Amino acid sequence: MKELQQAIELLYTYLQGVWLRRRYIVITAWLFCPLGWLYVYNMPPTFEASAKLYVETSTVLEPLLRGLTLTKNSSDEIKLIARTLLSRPNLEKIARATDLDIEAKDDKAFEGLIDGLQKQIQISSAGRENLYVIAYNNPKPQLALKVVQETLNTFVESQLGSSRADSQTAERFFEKEIADYERRLVAAEIRLSDFKKNKMAMLPSSESNYYGQISAEKQKLEEAKLVLRELETRLASAQSQLTGEEPVFGVMPYSSGSNVPMTQYDDRIRTLKAQLDNLLIRFTEQHPDVLEVKRRTEQLENQRQEELAQIAKMSAENPGQSASLNQNSFYQELRISVSRLSSEVASAKVRVQAYTAKVADLESKLNLIPEIEAEFTGLNRDYDITKSKYEALLARRESAELSRRANASDQDVQFNVIEPPRVPLTPSGPNRGLFYTLVLIVGIGLGVFIAFLRSLISPVLSRASQLKVISDYPVFGVVSHTDKRKILKQIRLHFFYFSLLSGGLLLCYVALLSNEVLFGRSAELLLRGIK
Repeated sequence: MKELQQAIELLYTYLQGVWLRRRYIVITAWLFCPLGWLYVYNMPPTFEASAKLYVETSTVLEPLLRGLTLTKNSSDEIKLIARTLLSRPNLEKIARATDLDIEAKDDKAFEGLIDGLQKQIQISSAGRENLYVIAYNNPKPQLALKVVQETLNTFVESQLGSSRADSQTAERFFEKEIADYERRLVAAEIRLSDFKKNKMAMLPSSESNYYGQISAEKQKLEEAKLVLRELETRLASAQSQLTGEEPVFGVMPYSSGSNVPMTQYDDRIRTLKAQLDNLLIRFTEQHPDVLEVKRRTEQLENQRQEELAQIAKMSAENPGQSASLNQNSFYQELRISVSRLSSEVASAKVRVQAYTAKVADLESKLNLIPEIEAEFTGLNRDYDITKSKYEALLARRESAELSRRANASDQDVQFNVIEPPRVPLTPSGPNRGLFYTLVLIVGIGLGVFIAFLRSLISPVLSRASQLKVISDYPVFGVVSHTDKRKILKQIRLHFFYFSLLSGGLLLCYVALLSNEVLFGRSAELLLRGIK
């Protein structure tokens, strides 16, 4: 509580010191405020030209072309153009179009002009998406209007130029990439074609893999060996039966319609010829089974001719006995069965040899085939990837071309000027009333600060408590001034001067505000009369 009382007393002391030095407030304010007001009064008026633009990015064609063309985010593109509109090349273009560059005498002045335009041209969003406001302040209203108009034109042209440039860039890119992938595709096709010519014959059938083919050939080989063993067993049995039979008995018959006697080989020859006819229907003459049947037929023909020669010899020696001889039919059937089984055994051996050779060939290529298959798979993979990329690029190029034609139809982005560039009748600045008030506040504040410093440098003691603070001596009492009336008169006179000077300062302030209001109204009427 005591500390709070001391703080209040200290504040009262400071305020009393400032009040006793109030002449410094009036003097400082009268020295500062007229100069500040004169500067504000001489500030040239500025006119703010503005325009409001709405960019329509959603069109009727957009849902119709969805999935057919390359889609792009037009809203983000417009925002990017708005942010980059005040780039140095665009500002130089605006300065030259509005003849502002004429005022620049050298490059340094021109750079300062561009920097000023970058700070003064304002592009802001009007609260709604894709709604922009372009504003510019200048003492010359017509110049401000031209700058806003050129900025608006640059905004529109930047988007159109960007769309055309993007389309041309995309077209050049697609043409280059398509040509490159076309060369790759042709090279991949040549490599694949050469591989098929040189190594495709070594690959197994596409119906099964290589290992499955080896397993199938081995199974066929085992089956052929089993059939061969069965035939060999049957042939051995027939040959053992044949050795216990007599070749002839009784009367020898003759062939019907012929004087040539029948032999034991006739039926077998007829059977082999019938078998040969059946084989020729299914196979060529170079087939192993056909060759074996021909060989057996030729062998039986030779044996038949030998037997006929023997019978003819016997008939010549014993003419009466030859007619009574007859061949053993069971013996003939056994001979036919042995001959047939011999032919089948030979055919089975040929098949076993063929399967054995094929299995050996496949096993010899067991380590080579996987490498060839891997190489073939790699070639196919490269070819498929290159082909898919090539076809995708072709599809994208068609989409880009369709997008370009859609953009050329002026249906992609539409610019609607809601408020064309205009300049208000009254100047938009400077706000002299606000500046006059600020000058007055600063002048008074500066005077208060000087009075406070003066009271600290040479303080005036007005109470006994102040003496207690600055000295260690006790205060026993207070003695009043002997001429109190004169002191009070002097205080009133000082207060009168202070009030008079302060009132004069405030009167000047009010006069300046009134003049500003009247001048602004007169300027508005003058501009309306000019227009």
